[in-house]
Amino acid sequence: MDSTRILLVRHGETDWNASGRIQGHSDTPLNAAGRQQAQRAAQRLAPEPVRALYSSDLARAFETATIIGEPLGLTVVTSPRLRERQYGAWEGLTAAEIRARYPEQFTMWRARSTDFAPPQGETIRQILTRALAELQTIARRHLNEMVVVVTHGGFCYALINHILGSVNGDRREFTIGNASIHTLEVSGDQWAVISMNETAHLLGIEC
Repeated sequence: MDSTRILLVRHGETDWNASGRIQGHSDTPLNAAGRQQAQRAAQRLAPEPVRALYSSDLARAFETATIIGEPLGLTVVTSPRLRERQYGAWEGLTAAEIRARYPEQFTMWRARSTDFAPPQGETIRQILTRALAELQTIARRHLNEMVVVVTHGGFCYALINHILGSVNGDRREFTIGNASIHTLEVSGDQWAVISMNETAHLLGIEC
């Protein structure tokens, strides 16, 4: 059966990442470490037979994708459907600040309830719905090809958690580092995680 290999890349580090602040749809740029991480990801992906390059339209993802696209000779195609989960009123806050200001909601958030949304934000179910729809569209466009998709940590987490098989309220603990690479394969409606949180290309970078 026809399949598509998707190399899912989380954007490089931002100052808000470094300080533990929720970013969501806030349009924060890469910092110096993040640009170096993106360069390393570009070097890692340069030998791959990548046919197309997609990205969230937020600056931190787009800049990461642009750096990755240079050695590949590919132009970045952006989509708002590849954005991070929207966190609404929580954007710009740290976890400690959220816990202090919204203690009951903080507990629901930490429990990974699929139907919980921060004030003016999205649920996990909502981000997963748009993630699957957009990636299925990309996969159908690139049957039997390899593509790179640059997106965000929450996006990657929701998608990979879903593919691995979760139940409501189940909190899986795995790492999705800045500029990490996650290899997925999709055939029709069937998804597989080939590898996740590949970070060997980032060794030696001080963040």
